[in-house]
Amino acid sequence: MDTFFFHLMPYRAVEGDAYPFASDAWDPETGARYYHEYLGQLEYAAELGFDGLGFNEHHFSAYGLMPSPVVVASYLAGRTDDVALGFFGNVLPVRANPVRLAEELAMVDNISEGRVISGFPRGITTEYLAYNVPQSESRSRMAEAWDLVERTWTAEEPFDHDGEHFQFENVYAWPRPYQQPHPPLWMPASSEESLRFAAERELPIGTGGGTAEMIGETFDRYRELAEEYGWTPTDEHFTVLSQVYVGEETSTATAEVADHLEFLFERLFAGVHVGAQAQLMGELYDPARREAYVAEMEPYTRAMLDYDVEDSLESGTLLVGGPEDVAARIEELYDVVGGFGTLVGQFHVGSLPDDLTRASLRRYAEEVAPAVDGIGGDGLTSRLR
Repeated sequence: MDTFFFHLMPYRAVEGDAYPFASDAWDPETGARYYHEYLGQLEYAAELGFDGLGFNEHHFSAYGLMPSPVVVASYLAGRTDDVALGFFGNVLPVRANPVRLAEELAMVDNISEGRVISGFPRGITTEYLAYNVPQSESRSRMAEAWDLVERTWTAEEPFDHDGEHFQFENVYAWPRPYQQPHPPLWMPASSEESLRFAAERELPIGTGGGTAEMIGETFDRYRELAEEYGWTPTDEHFTVLSQVYVGEETSTATAEVADHLEFLFERLFAGVHVGAQAQLMGELYDPARREAYVAEMEPYTRAMLDYDVEDSLESGTLLVGGPEDVAARIEELYDVVGGFGTLVGQFHVGSLPDDLTRASLRRYAEEVAPAVDGIGGDGLTSRLR
């Protein structure tokens, strides 16, 4: 099993309670300190022997200070040697120029000498609001842009593209990817449409949130769809995203991380969705109308406004405890979902300070990873070419 360290890079000093957190002021000194702290954590994970580092894309949001995961990955490509660089990922449908993204990813793949794993999610509502892209077009833009990126990487001669959303002439990219024919691809998927999209292309998928049983149901449905397309997924085709905190002992770990998890879900995650709901209703977030926005939110996101650590532990997807307990929880999660090859661990959660994050990473690398590395089959890194 592979383990990736996935980082959101949140702005921990935020005090507002909804996207776009306009009541808060960006402090350059604080922001710069966070970036250096977070990049240092990612480098530290690489030094500890983690299999991969994970990046994703968010806009106009204290939830994640990474509008360009390519920038973060390119920095780390030059600061690390052999760790995989996992994009979990670039939000393809909101990109005005998929050809430009294909070029940038090819650059990072060359700089890193073939360590890129390229993921393309459809993205959450706020990414569409930020870039003024109709979310109703997300699936058609996703499919067209996906195929355009692959063709840009692999075309043997210049080509024209005259699609529904994108038009280009004489596309022939330099540089070409380091990996041939291109970096391995991956996508998050839970809806029927996304699972079918991935199954048709034989793509590894990932999911997080909900209960372990819900993830297992998603994976089982993917296996059914793959069979329809004439192939059988293995562990390497399944990725689970979980929040992870490894304390010295299980008896103290939950208390150490609880407030930081609550900040992540109640202030940042739920705040993003409350603010997005306000904009979907045609207005900027107004605290006086908060209950009206909350009433229209999806049940899962609404539940995060009253996040409970114990409930999450019982769900099977929150991996918190001492080293032995976390290893046992991962093995149990593997069994419940029917197998997976990659754990994408969110080791920095919410407002967790640097010292606790690094201690958790070290305990995982030294005490948990040796116990879980042999669980299941190959992970995403086996697809690097």
